[in-house]
Amino acid sequence: MTTLPPGRRSHRKSRSGCLQCKKRKVKCDENQPHCRNCEKHGVVCSFTSASTVLSTPANSAESPVSLSGPESTTSGKSRALAQVSQVLPSLSSLGPFPSTLAVFDLELLHHWTTSTCYTLSRSPTVQTVWCNEAPRIGFATPPVLHTLLAFSALHLARSDESRRAACLAHAQMHHSTAVREMIPLVSPLARENGSALFIFSSLTCMFSCAKPSEEGDFLVLFERGNLSEWARLFRGTTTVIHTGGEDLRTGRLAPIFTNGAYLAAAHRSPQALEQGKPHVWELQQMIWRECAADPSLRSIYQEALDELARTLGLAIRPGIMRRLETADIFRWLLDVSDEYLNLLRQEAPIALIIFAHWCASIRQIEWMWWMEGLSSRLMTQLYSVLDPKYRDWLSWPQEIINRSHEQTG
Repeated sequence: MTTLPPGRRSHRKSRSGCLQCKKRKVKCDENQPHCRNCEKHGVVCSFTSASTVLSTPANSAESPVSLSGPESTTSGKSRALAQVSQVLPSLSSLGPFPSTLAVFDLELLHHWTTSTCYTLSRSPTVQTVWCNEAPRIGFATPPVLHTLLAFSALHLARSDESRRAACLAHAQMHHSTAVREMIPLVSPLARENGSALFIFSSLTCMFSCAKPSEEGDFLVLFERGNLSEWARLFRGTTTVIHTGGEDLRTGRLAPIFTNGAYLAAAHRSPQALEQGKPHVWELQQMIWRECAADPSLRSIYQEALDELARTLGLAIRPGIMRRLETADIFRWLLDVSDEYLNLLRQEAPIALIIFAHWCASIRQIEWMWWMEGLSSRLMTQLYSVLDPKYRDWLSWPQEIINRSHEQTG
């Protein structure tokens, strides 16, 4: 009679267990549709034949991890596809999607959840959304995950100089993939998953600011982008919000919009307007002189100037009680009219001068790593396109930017 070694218990071998248990080399109870091990660890359980298992590339130096999740049996596939179709009704239009992520990409995801997400806002509730909800949305919408990894790679490049080149290369790769793969999904996502489109557009705007200037034109979506194109990139988030409607504001991203409403109230306060008027008084007089013969043009500039006064009233004042956030400053860019942006695209001198004054307020939010140096970069571009006879009007915003740099130093 055969006896078992002490300490060993007999058990029935699992020959048709789920893929997850096989990968972890543990016994599967083969309970369908979810085995006990997978339920315990909170992972998706699937039962796969050997022919459908994703194979590891022979020349890969790193272990791949599935982006889309493991394959499943017929019943599991039907259930999974039904869930995916609710989120991405036109996922098939994407074509082949890379099935693997390298270990370095998992490190980028870890860096996002432990570090990067906390740099996007000073509000704890908003930080929690970026930490928890943004990755979950990315798991369901791969282009969003690529954008998240791209931004995390830029942040890691700053934290570890020895890996800077590799991080920047990964950042560009992930972001290029995100933009390419998101294009077919924009219309259906706008209708049915505004959260994914909002996360994508917000991170894309941040990426455009954070990308190092030495890597080329920071207006990343445009080979030869100008200021108005960059402005329109940010204004696209407003379109996303309007399209998403109330579901977007009250859903899983609600804390972001609650915080935004609080900041908007400060922007709209009469006090902000009164504090900002002295900063634009001379500019207003110039507009009235230059546009005396064209009341409609004067009205366009005056509207942009009034909004600018509110922003400067918040940004440039002594004894501020809190650190400003991007919503405090970029609200101006979202509120100016399309007519003004068209003048900016045409490089109209007054439109450029108004924009330069707004750059002075950007300097006040450069405590955020991804905004650092943006005001100076924009001013450099303004100097390159503004007619020399108007450049004296850039002196005041340049002085504010330089003074802030000296105080920081």
